[in-house]
Amino acid sequence: MILKRPNGKWRVQVKHRGSVVADRTFGRRGDAARWEMEQKRLLLSGEFVSPAAGRITVAELAEEYRDSRNGQVSVRAWESDESALRVHIVPAFAKLPISSITVVHIERFLTDLAVSRSVRTAARVRTTLRGLFRYAVRTRRIAKSPAEDVPLPRPDSRTGKVVEVAPFTIALLLQVVDSQRVHTKRYADITLVLALTGLRFGELRGLRVRDLVVVPYPGLVVKRSIPQSGRTGAVIERATTKSGRSRLVPLTDLVRPVVESWAEGREPDDLLFPAPEGGYLSAQNWRRAVRWTTTGLGRRPHDLRHTAASLWIAAGVDIKTVSSWLGHSTAKLTLDTYGHLMGTDADRAALDRVNKALGNPTGTQRGSVPIRSVEEEAENGS
Repeated sequence: MILKRPNGKWRVQVKHRGSVVADRTFGRRGDAARWEMEQKRLLLSGEFVSPAAGRITVAELAEEYRDSRNGQVSVRAWESDESALRVHIVPAFAKLPISSITVVHIERFLTDLAVSRSVRTAARVRTTLRGLFRYAVRTRRIAKSPAEDVPLPRPDSRTGKVVEVAPFTIALLLQVVDSQRVHTKRYADITLVLALTGLRFGELRGLRVRDLVVVPYPGLVVKRSIPQSGRTGAVIERATTKSGRSRLVPLTDLVRPVVESWAEGREPDDLLFPAPEGGYLSAQNWRRAVRWTTTGLGRRPHDLRHTAASLWIAAGVDIKTVSSWLGHSTAKLTLDTYGHLMGTDADRAALDRVNKALGNPTGTQRGSVPIRSVEEEAENGS
């Protein structure tokens, strides 16, 4: 229904089942008529979203979204969302109605975050923003998410702290492990296993003795991930991996004896890597025992996973196999992260010729290359 108001403007009221579900005023009758027709079309198609529903504030929606996720996702995922909402999103948008948030708002917010904090932080917060506004669409508060197609900012600035990730070479890795054995042989073994299998810590924590296999080749069957709360330290038992799929990770000759020594004399259902006092292994206790702050050479524990990937690629393993061994959701994710480490045989042959021309008769030795990475957290399932 379109009515002309005393001030000359046109008011539209759209009714559904006897109730006004949309109400808006226009300066021109033609605009009012077009808007009325669109609302009626949305009602008939089931796509209608009441404008009043979008008046809920970002702070109110954030609280509702956080509660809805509790128990539905892993502990680490919930804590990541809770932190992003509490520390970044709610302070920035708190009292604004969600229907007022635009793509431009989100782009500016993420760019400021990338410059003031880091691109990695901006990427993590963007993931939470997308989840928040998808929830708003799903619960029919808004018709379309403003966060869905917002690109990740990459500021060309010294303050845009892009995380530099450098995996260990095999020689450097063995040097680190040897330095850790001075403090604790048991936990130094864990460092070696993580670096040569690419396991997430939560996956290593959940391994049982029966998961060590020799057919079709020596390896570890990764069936589950046992996450640990970063806030409380509580370990949450879970029956699947992060991706929901099992995989077989190979054991090279360098690490196989170490894993077999942990399994020796144990029952099939026993934890393969238990804590010294029994029960699940704590990532915090491992870092403390190996004195990672001083022995880790400035790298993060997650770089051990990058180390495995870089060593496999340097050995010529194809990207699809590397993706499978890492437990990535898609080969594209693996390629986006590690694709720059791959070279063709033609590339290596050409470099060999250049080296020889410059006086290096031995040609080119293949090795690991530092990785520049922005987004990893989805992969940290510890």
